[in-house]
Amino acid sequence: MIRNNNTSLTASVISRHILRSIEDDPGLKVKNILSFVKENLKVDVSYKQAWYARRKAIELMFGSWEANFVELPQYLNVLVQSNPGTVVEWSHHLNSSDRVKTFKYVFWVFGRAIEVFHMCRPVICVDDTHLRGEYKGKLLVAVTQDANNKILPIAYAIVDEETISSWLWFMEQLRYNVALDRHSICVISDRHNGIIYTMAHFDY
Repeated sequence: MIRNNNTSLTASVISRHILRSIEDDPGLKVKNILSFVKENLKVDVSYKQAWYARRKAIELMFGSWEANFVELPQYLNVLVQSNPGTVVEWSHHLNSSDRVKTFKYVFWVFGRAIEVFHMCRPVICVDDTHLRGEYKGKLLVAVTQDANNKILPIAYAIVDEETISSWLWFMEQLRYNVALDRHSICVISDRHNGIIYTMAHFDY
């Protein structure tokens, strides 16, 4: 089979052709980019070229990982200003040599979620999910059910790993910022060691 290769078709050029597709679907698969290039540009490119083109298109459309990470505090400040009652709590590593604070955990809960939770059943479900991309980590989430049996997200946290320390910190923030006046709450979980430890040593 004769392949129609075009060495001048760089990842940067391809990225500009797939911008609209990336905007519609940031999770666009590399194999779909290969098909798009073949059908529309009549050229065969390598998987590596298509992968880099996808990465460049995402950066052009949404910004780089570094830029988005740097803007996280500003983004959360806007959440607080735009949503009355919203709470954001940070935990940092402090580098003793240069006194620089390094992001460790961040917790947030919308003001409306705090208000609504007091009208929901005293039951929460907590779980985690992996964060994909250059900066690895975990997203911790707490949800409940409203009076119509609909799932209601309550609180979120970004942490480095799912550990006893991170779960204890998350559950402390949840207790003090959301459920302080609820005397007894049922917690449903996957029984991760961090959650079991927290439930055994914290008043829920």
